[in-house]
Amino acid sequence: MGMFSEADAEATAKKLEKIILRAMNDSKYGDHRSSVCAFAYYELVEWYYYECGETWGAYSPNPEILKRFPPKEK
Repeated sequence: MGMFSEADAEATAKKLEKIILRAMNDSKYGDHRSSVCAFAYYELVEWYYYECGETWGAYSPNPEILKRFPPKEK
């Protein structure tokens, strides 16, 4: 993988991280928080971990996300 691909993966991981953390913590979701978190878990978290892995250690998963949504066993 080239340097640009790693940089792109890092940028994607950072954007996904912001979305996932908002789903977990933003008060505007209130009564819908469990549904929003379920959506994040099933649709975004695996992609987030993949993108973090594609940076080859340059970007690590957020500890709060790791605790709430541990990576799936392969």
